[in-house]
Amino acid sequence: MARLAYLDRDDLPELERDIFDALLKQRGSIGNIFRIVAHSPLLLRRMLYFSDGLRNRTTLDPRLRELAIMTVGRLTDCEYEYTHHKALAQRVGVRPEQVEKLADWETSPAFNEHERSVIRYATEMTEQVQIADTTFNALRAVLDEEQIVELSLNIAFYNMVVRFLTATQVDLEPDAKETGG
Repeated sequence: MARLAYLDRDDLPELERDIFDALLKQRGSIGNIFRIVAHSPLLLRRMLYFSDGLRNRTTLDPRLRELAIMTVGRLTDCEYEYTHHKALAQRVGVRPEQVEKLADWETSPAFNEHERSVIRYATEMTEQVQIADTTFNALRAVLDEEQIVELSLNIAFYNMVVRFLTATQVDLEPDAKETGG
């Protein structure tokens, strides 16, 4: 059970209700994470703006982005993040066998070396924060500098998100479990 109350549109100050209106229009529902972050409408607005940039305005292959984000969710045991991004990953072309074998990314034939370099980078950023030179050099061989920045910011952002979700104990929406996100 969440440690903070889930807010509804009418709980927001009138001038901030457009945030929920836009979420409904874009996503069809308001996720529990947003209903908790809404306790600070200013930060919710900024979070949505930044996450939109990470998701929709980069040159990074969305499949690689989602493999990295699912890695963060898996390593931090954050069901909320993993479930939502599993569904998004499949929509952007991550193959079902890759989702199924993500824990075995180092040896599974479901992954190529490009994907392994991204998953290794996400793993090291999440588990150790420090990145080995060999890991960074392998990433540099498959991504340009802009994409490395985009990937790094995605991994860092979703590490922040999973820590927020876990600390506040945001519940996974029941329909997310049924639909996979």
